[in-house]
Amino acid sequence: MKWDIDTVQAIVTLIKDIITGLSALTAAVIAMLGLQAWKRQLKGKTEYELAQKFLRGVYKIREAFAWVRNPFQSAAEISQAMKEANLEDLSASDSKYRPRSEAAVYQKRFQKVSEAFLELESIMLEAETLWGEGVREYIKSLRTHSADLLVAIQMYISDMEHNVPYDEEKYNKRMAIMYAITDGSREDPFANEVKKTIKEIESFLKPRLRI
Repeated sequence: MKWDIDTVQAIVTLIKDIITGLSALTAAVIAMLGLQAWKRQLKGKTEYELAQKFLRGVYKIREAFAWVRNPFQSAAEISQAMKEANLEDLSASDSKYRPRSEAAVYQKRFQKVSEAFLELESIMLEAETLWGEGVREYIKSLRTHSADLLVAIQMYISDMEHNVPYDEEKYNKRMAIMYAITDGSREDPFANEVKKTIKEIESFLKPRLRI
């Protein structure tokens, strides 16, 4: 079978068009796969960085709790807290000195807790966008611990200021929340509850801390 020159050129042109079309299709497929891989990588990096920020924020809250619960108050800390509360002129012999100084110290200490929560809240919108509203439940748990600590301190100071008769059971219950157990000889229920909440957060974030 003989083909004239026009037929051969037409076949060659067709083959070239097919090859060009296949090349374009291949390039498009490769580009699409590359784009998907890039999107997955970008999402993974975004989640990784957000998970890091989230976890750092949670750890700052944990450290803020520990600072509030530190049983020791130095003279310098008390003096500075009293000064910031405009109570530096209150005499140590005044019956109001102890409750006012305690209130001043704990108010200053709790600033770290408030600042840590503000920092964590600043990334919550992004966290909810990526992980859903359920992520806010972890913050609610931490806020519950914060509220328990604050209420225990406030009731302790209120009883002191109003000379409420000593109640050993009530006192011990509050002290277990207010003061960290540092000698390892006893359980620290408050710290254990905080640890439990943080473990749950770590378990949630662990898969997102891989790239």
